[in-house]
Amino acid sequence: MITSESLAKIAPAVLAAQQTITFAAKDAVNGHLRNKYADLPAVIDAVKTALNDNGIAFMQTGSPSDDGKLHLTTRLLHTSGEWLQDTIVMPLPKQDPQGYGSAMTYARRYGLASITGLYQDDDDGTRAVAPANTKPVKRQLTAKIADELIKRLKGQQTTIHQIEDEYALSSDQRQQLLDGAMA
Repeated sequence: MITSESLAKIAPAVLAAQQTITFAAKDAVNGHLRNKYADLPAVIDAVKTALNDNGIAFMQTGSPSDDGKLHLTTRLLHTSGEWLQDTIVMPLPKQDPQGYGSAMTYARRYGLASITGLYQDDDDGTRAVAPANTKPVKRQLTAKIADELIKRLKGQQTTIHQIEDEYALSSDQRQQLLDGAMA
């Protein structure tokens, strides 16, 4: 990671943003593996408001390279002028515009999620290398996540079935979420 000389203003701003960032909605389906994952728009939606509310913008740019791979830099830029950035190197599936575009989308998604600390559970990359008979491990529900899920249920951004796909819920926790969404 490369940073500006000072991080005195951007560091607390990143902390404040991360305190409101939860997770990206898994709203896309991989055509080959049939699993759900958070696509690039979902990742952007999950972080942009939190970053912008704390004076942070993000930029992502590809750089020329001689190694036949995509080099994509993600920079978080604070209103103070302080910044931090990192570069992801992504293999190109094909040496043509479609291969470049595909790698760019993946790199943008992974680069932005990584630099902001965004949680992506069971993304298509993880499942692609997992044995076919392995069941995904479901996350445990915490009070903070339950509050966020209730907000998402109220706003109809998710369903209880989508939550059950991701979280190991007891019948009491399921009812708590449903009751909270109806309140």
